[in-house]
Amino acid sequence: MKSKSLKFVATVAVLASSLVGCGEKKPVADTRVKDIIAEAEKMDKEALYKKAMEEINGKKFVVVANSSRMKDAAPAWGKYCKENYDANFSFEFETTQPKNNQIFAQIKGDVTGANHNISMTLIQDVAQIKEKAIKPGYLLNYIPKEWKGDKAKDGEPLALQSLSKVFCYNTGSPAEYKNVWDYTTEVKTQFMAPNSEPVGQNFLYMLTKPTYAAMVKEAYDALPAERKAAIDKDIEDKNSGIKGLMEECSFPEDTKYSLAWIYKFIKNYTKVVDDGPISQNLSATDNTDPLAGLLVYSKFRSIKETEKTSNKVIKVAAYQEGYKGFGGYMYKHYLQVLSTSPYPWTSCALINWMVTEKNGFQPWGKDAGGYSSNPEVQNLFDHSKDGNKVGEDGKPTEEVEFPVKNDKGYDWWTGTGASQGRLVVEDGNYCDTVAKPMSNWMQYLS
Repeated sequence: MKSKSLKFVATVAVLASSLVGCGEKKPVADTRVKDIIAEAEKMDKEALYKKAMEEINGKKFVVVANSSRMKDAAPAWGKYCKENYDANFSFEFETTQPKNNQIFAQIKGDVTGANHNISMTLIQDVAQIKEKAIKPGYLLNYIPKEWKGDKAKDGEPLALQSLSKVFCYNTGSPAEYKNVWDYTTEVKTQFMAPNSEPVGQNFLYMLTKPTYAAMVKEAYDALPAERKAAIDKDIEDKNSGIKGLMEECSFPEDTKYSLAWIYKFIKNYTKVVDDGPISQNLSATDNTDPLAGLLVYSKFRSIKETEKTSNKVIKVAAYQEGYKGFGGYMYKHYLQVLSTSPYPWTSCALINWMVTEKNGFQPWGKDAGGYSSNPEVQNLFDHSKDGNKVGEDGKPTEEVEFPVKNDKGYDWWTGTGASQGRLVVEDGNYCDTVAKPMSNWMQYLS
């Protein structure tokens, strides 16, 4: 594929997207919700909670979310308010979890429709959020007064948490996989493909960022000569489209190795529709074939220790001494208020609860792999000894039984040192700069 063909595809895509936008209905210019958010950001939580209780008492609060755990957060807030402010307080709560990326259509339909039922959302994929929901004015941001996170990194839009997806492999085969390039050739890697979860596409976009391209190049340098030669051949092959994309985007030199990794990964991975089955497959005790996965770390919580399944047969790639490259990727869940929210005070109160209180983040913080955007909250959760044997006193001993369960924590996973997790962290602004040419190229490969 030549550079000109990439330019043509990109031009067609831009024209198509501009035509789709013509005549699109936008929200009515009503600043009610926006004004309430501005007021809520100045309020202490007690005053905010009481205001929200007045608004929602005896009524129904509706949320649309990308996480099933949302069902536990709102009732916990209601219980807190009932115990601390008004014993007679009550409200109904409903949350839905749309599949196949339908959450954006559901939000748009509610905001632009005649009746507004959804008040807030817990949503993922920052690139789509900005393009499909924030720019059109469907979603609004609220940052609690008590939130102590990094605004530049996690505040716009406000992140509830960062989640890790990590490379793991089953130890039934004698082979070990200590180089990130192994997951493109040496072992079939099970992965929730971007058409099932588009946030995976952002991960591949982010690999072209110089920080991560350098990691991929470092892992390439550690490979034997014959494997390097095969990668070099792919880079030079006109049919791979790598050289054309390098020219099209004016990428730095090291980026060609990231593009080669993406090219080989797309050709190699096994598509699986959900991370749950991947964790089950990896935990099979009778497996003797090379088997790896790139999946949400928290999925291992649900593996039951039986003769057929066990966490003992799973290794986290980045935990292995001498591992080369990046250990997986990290994406985020964001909390937003719909611009036509029927109950904006309650939306702000619930968001406040989830990002400033331990019990508010408990549905996510109780398991490894999810990290609150508020350091004061995240510091209350420690999963570094979840895999250790438990003593008679009910506390973990120093003896490790399930290494995969011992989460090394957010700082280790996002660290870029040679002995750290080096996760590829989602950045919406960077994704915006490369999304169109990268998307066109990846569609060409698929």
